[in-house]
Amino acid sequence: MTQHTQQHSTWLAAHEAEVSADDLWVHYYSVGGNVGAFELEAYLHGMYPLPVRERNTIALALNELIDDLPQRRKAEFMDGPEQD
Repeated sequence: MTQHTQQHSTWLAAHEAEVSADDLWVHYYSVGGNVGAFELEAYLHGMYPLPVRERNTIALALNELIDDLPQRRKAEFMDGPEQD
């Protein structure tokens, strides 16, 4: 998986679950995320690259929010070396 693939899967999952960037950021921050709301929204739209740790924390936060909804697509985690 590439950084772009992970970002796109996260955007799709958030879009389909109708999770706003603001709601995602609040939960992301509560689970230890380190980037601001503006950067997170820019990442979701593919305009701001983030390190693997932050991307995985966003995926974790989004998946936790989605777990409370009816069955939806989930964001993908990246493991191993990045393949750009």
